[in-house]
Amino acid sequence: MNKLILVAIVATVAIGTSQAFVPVFHRFRRSPSVRCCNDGFEDSINHEKVVAVRRTCAEELGLNEMSEELLKNRENLVCLVECIAKKHELADETGDLLHEDLAKALKEHFSVAEWKAPLLDDFIKQCFDHAEEEHEKHPTEEGKCNPEGFDFSYCLWRHFTLACPEELQDDSERCEAIRGKLKSDEDVGFWNNDLDETK
Repeated sequence: MNKLILVAIVATVAIGTSQAFVPVFHRFRRSPSVRCCNDGFEDSINHEKVVAVRRTCAEELGLNEMSEELLKNRENLVCLVECIAKKHELADETGDLLHEDLAKALKEHFSVAEWKAPLLDDFIKQCFDHAEEEHEKHPTEEGKCNPEGFDFSYCLWRHFTLACPEELQDDSERCEAIRGKLKSDEDVGFWNNDLDETK
């Protein structure tokens, strides 16, 4: 059960934006709900447990969990994802993801989402490959958190946001702008106010 809770966080903590951060932060400055795929995913998470793990990690990192510092600083987000992954034994002591364990937990968790299940194997492989490529290009610096979980999560969120069936898509201006950025391979991150610009 703990692994499934983390999977929900890691899979949705997809960086700095959109529905990805709704379960992790619920809201951030001046933002309405930014779920861009209304498939009920957020409602399926046991929020009390998610909030407790997030809060514990934020406290351990010395961060006020809803602070501007956390929301705008990519390094803090990387450390938060690493902490959560380690707490649920989906990353080793260096922050490297345990691929088999994470893939198994993701498959168990997302198998209930009819439209996501057939896409999952391919997305997981692509995102593990992406995270490894990023790590090769930008190895973890000594004394810094490992960005593999962050990179994997963002990749998975991006794929699911773009693959969301049309009938489930939020057609708000904000979500259209987010999908536009994702389609053109632009990063979407609220640490540099990208989301405010898309309003």
